[in-house]
Amino acid sequence: MKISWIHKIIQFILPLLLIINLTAFSQDGEKLFKANCASCHNPVKNATGPKMQGAKEKWINAGEGDLIYQWVKNPSELYNSGDSKMAKAIWNYSPTAMTAQGHLSNEEIDAVFAYVDAYTAPIADVSSVSSASEGSEEESNSFWWWIIGAVLVIIIFSVSGVRRQLSYALAEKEGSPKDPNIPTGVHVRNWMVKNWFAFTLILVTVLIITGVELGNRAYQVAIFQDYQPSQSIAYSHKLHAGEMGIDCKYCHHSAVKSKHAGIPSLNVCMNCHKVVHEGKESGTEEIAKIHEHVGYNKEKQVYNKDENGNRIEKPMVWNKAHNLPDHVFFSHQQHVHENTANIDCRQCHGPVETYTLGRVSSTDEINAYAETDEGIEKGIVKLTRPILTMGWCIECHNKKEIDLTSTGYYEEIHERLKNRPDAMSEIFKDKKVTAKELGGWECAKCHY
Repeated sequence: MKISWIHKIIQFILPLLLIINLTAFSQDGEKLFKANCASCHNPVKNATGPKMQGAKEKWINAGEGDLIYQWVKNPSELYNSGDSKMAKAIWNYSPTAMTAQGHLSNEEIDAVFAYVDAYTAPIADVSSVSSASEGSEEESNSFWWWIIGAVLVIIIFSVSGVRRQLSYALAEKEGSPKDPNIPTGVHVRNWMVKNWFAFTLILVTVLIITGVELGNRAYQVAIFQDYQPSQSIAYSHKLHAGEMGIDCKYCHHSAVKSKHAGIPSLNVCMNCHKVVHEGKESGTEEIAKIHEHVGYNKEKQVYNKDENGNRIEKPMVWNKAHNLPDHVFFSHQQHVHENTANIDCRQCHGPVETYTLGRVSSTDEINAYAETDEGIEKGIVKLTRPILTMGWCIECHNKKEIDLTSTGYYEEIHERLKNRPDAMSEIFKDKKVTAKELGGWECAKCHY
C-alpha cells in the first residue's frame, strides 16, 4: 500500500519537475536568442535570415540533425566543406554570411531552438504593423478607457439621482418629508462634511494620480523613440543595408566630413537603378517613382530633357526622422570619422539593417544589439536614457572609452595629458579615458 502511494507521488512530481525544467530551459533560450540571433532572425517570420521556428526539425528530417550545431558555430566552414545540403539550401535562400556563434555550446543552441519552437507570436505582432500603427493602437486603447470612464461617471450620477428620489419618497412615507428643491451642491457639501475622511482620501488619491500622470507626460516631451515618418518612396534599409550589405556611408557619404549625415541624392540611387528596374515585392513600383522624380526613361535609357537641354525633374520630399533642438550642436564628423571618435552608426541609430523606412531607434533595441557578438565587436555601449536626449548624450560621453593610440589626433591629446597630473590622476582611477575626461561634459561643447 505504501509503495502504491509512493508511485502516485512520483507520477505527479516528475511531470511537474519536467514542466519547470522546460520552462527554465526556454527562458534561458529566450535570453540567448535575443542576445545572439534577434538582430537577423524572427522566430515565426522571415527577416534578414529565415524564420527559426521548426528549423531544427528540418535539419533532423534531412538527416543532418548533428550538423546544425556546426552550422550555428561556424556556418562558412560547414558550407565550404560541402557536407551539408541544408547549408547550401540556406545560402540559396539568402547569400548573406551568417555571423558565427562559436561561443555557444550545444546545450545553449538546444535552448535557443526550444525557445523559438515554443514561441507564439502576440496578436499585435503582425509584419505589416509599423511602429506608427502601434502608437495609434495605444492611443485608441487610451481613448476607449476615457469613454468607459465617462460612462461610469454618468451611471454614478444617474444612480445618485434615483437614490435621492427614493430617499425623498421614503422620508415622506415616514412622515418627515424633505425639501426636494435643495440644490445638488448643498447635498454634495453635506456629504463631504459627513464623510470627511473618505472625501479626503479620494481627493488625495486623485491628486497623486493626476500628478504622476502629468509627470509621466512631461517626461515624454521631446522623446522620439520609435518615430517612423512616412516617405514618398518606400525605401527599405533591410534590403539595401541588410541583404545587400551596402555600407551606410555610401548613401550618407557626408557623415564622415560634415556636421550632417545628409539625405542621399536620387542620383546616388540612380548609380544602381539605371540598370536595376525590378524588385522582389513592391520594388518595381518604388523604383519607377525614382525614375519619375529624376526624369529617367528606362526604355530609352536616357534622361528626359526640355528644349533647352535641361533635365525634366520632379522635386523629391523626404520627411526627416531624427531631429535635435535648434540650440544643440552635433557633428557627425566628430563622432563618425575614423580619425576622431570612429563610432559605429548603430550606436545611435540601432540595427538599421533590420529596418524598412528610416526611423528613430530605441534604447532597448540598441542595448539588445550591444549584447550580440557584432555589437561587442563594434564597441556599442549600453545606455539607459531615452535616445536623442541630453541625458543620453551625457551618459554616452561618460561610458564611451577612447583609444588614445588609434589616431594621431588622440596621440597628441595623450601627450598633452601627460603634462596634467590632475587629469591623469582621474584617468588612473579606472584605467580608462572617456569623452567626459576630454571635456565631453563641458556645456559649450554642444551649446554655444
